[in-house]
Amino acid sequence: MKKALLSFVILGLISCSKSDDTSPDPREAYFLEAIVGSWSYETVRVDGETYLYQHTEGCERDLFQFYNSEGKEFDFEERVVLNCSNCAECAVSQTGLEWELIGNKINLYFGEQLVLVYTIIEVNETRFTYQVEVDYDEDGDKDLLEFTGIKYDPYGEFD
Repeated sequence: MKKALLSFVILGLISCSKSDDTSPDPREAYFLEAIVGSWSYETVRVDGETYLYQHTEGCERDLFQFYNSEGKEFDFEERVVLNCSNCAECAVSQTGLEWELIGNKINLYFGEQLVLVYTIIEVNETRFTYQVEVDYDEDGDKDLLEFTGIKYDPYGEFD
């Protein structure tokens, strides 16, 4: 599984305005609290096959973070090691978006533009699994990807 997949997934793939869906989901309050934190990619499931996520040896692990505190209300950040031939060792690409939770869906926005929708499959104190539909192989058809992350807070931001 190539790291370019994550960069592709974060780039604007869906274009809409913020959601008006107000369907209540009894799990929403739990999800709102449980997703906040720092998560390292552990596995990715593509076309029914599950792969271990390939982190760059000797560098911080690739991660995604959901913030919801003063100064970082509903911020989402992702850091991925670039691994390019002309990059500094352990150079990272960082993406910052805003998020909103509606039921079990996490809408990720760049400004007012909706760029991704994650569907929460499971989240607990140590594990976070979500699905996202994108055309990661650029064949014109959307693919269903399932990512699992584990708690990982190398900077101590969520203690």
